[in-house]
Amino acid sequence: MNLNATILGQAISFFLFVWFCMKYIWPPIILAIETRQHDIKESLVNAKKAQEELCILEKKIQTTMKQAKTKASFILTEANRKKLLILEEAKYQAVLESKKILKNAESEIEISLINARKHLRKEIVDLSLFMAEKIIKKNLFQEDKKRFLDELLTSLSQMTRQVKN
Repeated sequence: MNLNATILGQAISFFLFVWFCMKYIWPPIILAIETRQHDIKESLVNAKKAQEELCILEKKIQTTMKQAKTKASFILTEANRKKLLILEEAKYQAVLESKKILKNAESEIEISLINARKHLRKEIVDLSLFMAEKIIKKNLFQEDKKRFLDELLTSLSQMTRQVKN
C-alpha cells in the first residue's frame, strides 16, 4: 500500500466531506444560529423597552400616588372644615332652641302670674264683700254707718266690675 495514495484518498474524501457539510449541513446550522441570535437580540431589545416602560409606569404611579395623597389630604381637610361648620351650626341651633324654650317658659310664667293676680284680686273682692255684708248686718240700723256702708258697697261693686272686665 502506498502511503501517498492513502493520504491522497483520505484528503479527497475529507474535502468531499467538508464540501458536503458546507453545502448541506452548515447552512441550516448557520441559519438556526443566526435566527437564534436575532431572536436573542429582539428579546434583549424588548426587555430593554419593557424596562423603560416599567420605569415610565413607576414614575406615573409615583405621580399618581402623590396626586392621590394630596387629593386625600384635601378631602380630609375639607371634611374637617365641614365637620366644624356642622358643629358650629348645631351649637347655634341649640342656643336658638334654648332661647326659644326659655322665652316660652318665661311667657308661661308671666301668664301664670297674671292669672294668679286676677284670682287673688277676685278673692280679695269676695272677702271684702263678705266683710262688708257682716258689717252692714251688724250695724244696719245706725244711720251714719249705713251711709258709709252704702258708699263702701258702691265702691266695691265698681271694683268687681273692673276686675271682671
